[in-house]
Amino acid sequence: MRKVQFHASFWTIAIALPFTALAIVGTAYITEHLTRFISFLSDISRKISVGGRGLVLEFSARWPEVAGMVIGMIVLLTIYLFAQTANKPGEVKKPS
Repeated sequence: MRKVQFHASFWTIAIALPFTALAIVGTAYITEHLTRFISFLSDISRKISVGGRGLVLEFSARWPEVAGMVIGMIVLLTIYLFAQTANKPGEVKKPS
């Protein structure tokens, strides 16, 4: 049993460490180059719509749909989690 716990802990840490480092490096990179990203997105927005207003209007119209999808997925995953724990065999008390 201890071997299983060791493997589970080892692989959790082995997977978590690179992704944590990647997240820290990505956050630092985005923070340093945020003005470039904003100007790039602004240029694209101006090129494909009138003064970039089209993208802003489209986003303002679509964000409730995205929020609804995210909330729906959270609800479904929560229901799945509760269903999994409810289906696990528990201790059955035998009458004496």
